[in-house]
Amino acid sequence: MHVEKNVYDSLIGTLLNIKGKTRDGVNARLDMIEMNIREELAPKEVGKRTYLPAACHTLRKKERTTFYRCLQGVKVPQGYSSNVSKLVSMQELKLIGLRSHDCHVLIHQLLFVAIRGILPKNVRFSIT
Repeated sequence: MHVEKNVYDSLIGTLLNIKGKTRDGVNARLDMIEMNIREELAPKEVGKRTYLPAACHTLRKKERTTFYRCLQGVKVPQGYSSNVSKLVSMQELKLIGLRSHDCHVLIHQLLFVAIRGILPKNVRFSIT
């Protein structure tokens, strides 16, 4: 269960671009340049700052809002998992107080429903 929670944290962190949780950083982008793949995602230097172009799997603010609204509207049978709608914070756009079993339910069943209308088909298939 704990390995599954780590996978969940990594996947959600990368999809939602959560600072400190995403695996898509400057070093990952530089590795892709070194492997000669996805040159359009190379880090851009503007002045003293380095910017990372948005990848196809990173959700923008409107898409994140849609993702959380979908999760907020989910109803599950009593005893199946925590009430997911109470775990969603729409003000901060994040999930609060998830347990290992909640992560299990989200990654195995609810994540696919939430990203169905948001992400492109090829990205959805890779995640599933």
